[in-house]
Amino acid sequence: MEQPSYDRFTSRDGTSLAYRVSGQGVPVVLVHGYTVTSTTNFATHYADDGAGRLIEADGPTIESALTEAGCQVAMLDLRGHGHSDRPHEAERYTSEIFADDVRALVTHLGISRAALIGYSFGSMISCDLLADPWVSRAALCGISSANVAGEYPEFEAEMAILADCFLHGTWNEHPEYKQNRAWARLDGSDPDFTALGLVAAHGVRPVSVATLASVALPVLVLNGGSDDGADDGEDLSRFIPGARRVVAGQGHHGNAPSDPLFQAELVRFVLGQ
Repeated sequence: MEQPSYDRFTSRDGTSLAYRVSGQGVPVVLVHGYTVTSTTNFATHYADDGAGRLIEADGPTIESALTEAGCQVAMLDLRGHGHSDRPHEAERYTSEIFADDVRALVTHLGISRAALIGYSFGSMISCDLLADPWVSRAALCGISSANVAGEYPEFEAEMAILADCFLHGTWNEHPEYKQNRAWARLDGSDPDFTALGLVAAHGVRPVSVATLASVALPVLVLNGGSDDGADDGEDLSRFIPGARRVVAGQGHHGNAPSDPLFQAELVRFVLGQ
């Protein structure tokens, strides 16, 4: 994969984080998912090879759809991921620290007001930012009610297994998690499995019901048609007052961001259409 040029800033605990800004217009902050990067989540078009593997292909991306619609996009590689620092200290991976990294980027760029878009783990991080005064509206993508505290009892046990796979290489004992390893390698930036294991063990935590119930801004809950959140029984929007739920296209968790129907919903929401 051809790598774009990244700038860097220092977060509040001294961690150096990579970021990019593109386009001009309405400010939008993007927060990517677990194991992937800002580039693979938002700036690369993927096709499915029919066996669940993602293949890089020509086509629109969330970044290109937003910038062509008149938005300025800012996105960082989360700590432990991609081109950002990858510390090996467990205490440097908490949900609060991940949210603070996004705040630090917004401060670094001098953003006073912006739309916020998260995907998967990035949506979970975004939930901790919904009360921040700089957030004008938020799209929570690739997320379901399974990410809400108390809704999916196996959540923490499954994250512990995933952490063990990255930390100790127990992939053959848990082959259903190998897709996460494949996604980590999409960027080609030599992923740090120790860092990713620490993220799973300490940073990926379910969102509290109280956090969602207190939301007082426009929220879009968006999933591809083959993602878990498309199931009525896993609808996250029922926890968020006034949230709008949309299921767009037929994409699964890995390739829904490459679907033009999915991208169009984001553009409409960001522009308030």
